[in-house]
Amino acid sequence: MRRLSLPIALAVVSCWTAYSAAAAGGPSPGLKFGSTGVLSRDGSTRWVALWAGPGTVVESVRAGDGSVERSAYVRGIYGLPLVAFDGSTGGLSADGSRLVLSTWPAYGRHARTRFLFLDPYTLRVQTRVELEGAFAFDALSPNGSLMYLTQFLGGPRSGRYAVRAVNVAAKRLYPGTIIDPREPGEKMTGTPFTRTGSRDGSWAYTLYSRAKRSPFVHALHTSAREAFCIDLPERLRPNDISQARMRVRGAVLQLRLGGRTIARIDRKTFEVSR
Repeated sequence: MRRLSLPIALAVVSCWTAYSAAAAGGPSPGLKFGSTGVLSRDGSTRWVALWAGPGTVVESVRAGDGSVERSAYVRGIYGLPLVAFDGSTGGLSADGSRLVLSTWPAYGRHARTRFLFLDPYTLRVQTRVELEGAFAFDALSPNGSLMYLTQFLGGPRSGRYAVRAVNVAAKRLYPGTIIDPREPGEKMTGTPFTRTGSRDGSWAYTLYSRAKRSPFVHALHTSAREAFCIDLPERLRPNDISQARMRVRGAVLQLRLGGRTIARIDRKTFEVSR
């Protein structure tokens, strides 16, 4: 990587933090710059994006001692995508072959969203995807060949959005939206509070809250371009949802609060029990 000038270096240091797009409306938590970044599956490496003036510095960092293993500079402002408001970060494929960074979701008639795909270990650019419209990263298939996005419909305050899939090799959106086949007329609304997934990356589970309605878990099958919405008991309060976390235990997805399991979801039937 070329040596950074002093102004750019200072910009990198000043942006060592995380930023959220929540103020812009919609369900996207925004982008993360610096801080904890995204961690490899084995916990040995952490990738961070640093806002560096007109560009972005991407670093792979040893999780053990914080030393920088490799760094690269790319033109344009790209951050690691946040996928939930608890700070959950996405962008790394389960097989470790692709790292995705994104621009800010933008609105308006001429809005465009850009995604940058890097080799995580060389930090070389693999491909770039540019789409017309306002999008936010949601998930990757296990090998990174499919990317899932939240598409914002209407203005920044409309609250309407859809889940879309992208063929990364073709750099194109698949037609239609990813919906629950059991409820094809159900509109996607809500705020993503926390995210977990299967170890192989084939499932991404996101806990959403909804105004005046019960919370739900959005179960996205990242290999099959399928999604299922699992309604949770209405007795769960908004404050509970903001503090709840999820974990996968074999065939069960557990919803936990304060160290105890408050709901269990069968990962095959999607039935909910205590």
